[in-house]
Amino acid sequence: MDIVTFEDDKAAKTLREGKILALPTETVYGLAVCWDDGKAYERLVETKRRRPDKAIACMCADTFDFEKYFVLDEGIRRVMAHFLPGPLTILVRAKETVPFQSHLGTGVCGIRVPGKEDLLSFLRAFGKPLQATSANLSGNPPLHDWQSVYEQFRDDENIGAIVRGECQSDIPTTVVDLTGEEPILIRQGEIRIESIKEIYHGKH
Repeated sequence: MDIVTFEDDKAAKTLREGKILALPTETVYGLAVCWDDGKAYERLVETKRRRPDKAIACMCADTFDFEKYFVLDEGIRRVMAHFLPGPLTILVRAKETVPFQSHLGTGVCGIRVPGKEDLLSFLRAFGKPLQATSANLSGNPPLHDWQSVYEQFRDDENIGAIVRGECQSDIPTTVVDLTGEEPILIRQGEIRIESIKEIYHGKH
């Protein structure tokens, strides 16, 4: 298992080879794979000891072609323009162009555009979304530094590399469902649901 930076070729190569890349986000360390690599997804589920039917959000660059893959209305576009990049995950309807593992037959995807600049630059350069979930065994507390990730997963051959870096906050992202006529709060984070509703309905 290599310790790398976002600038190292090994970081992107790890993902392209179908292995897991551990990386720092604004909130916690994450475990990430390419959103269209089914074998890598299976490795991620195995490493996390996670239910295979529990979908994992897609981490996208702000330059990604969202319209090609997701069903967006004006309210969703307003929320994305106002809050993303930032600590918000939105649930939206997926088009047929979205890889199956990103919605697992539900037709709904979580979208995340991180506000951490080095991670965002990496996503822009990589050119594909990642599926990323917190770097911990399911049911255990999330990890916030690369040393802890290494200690917990150093014997796991599914993880190809860990990006050395820092997380910026221990508050998780707000998660909001935007698949209906009204935003529904799934998990509270830094961004308040009241603010999201105001933007969604164009009242701000």
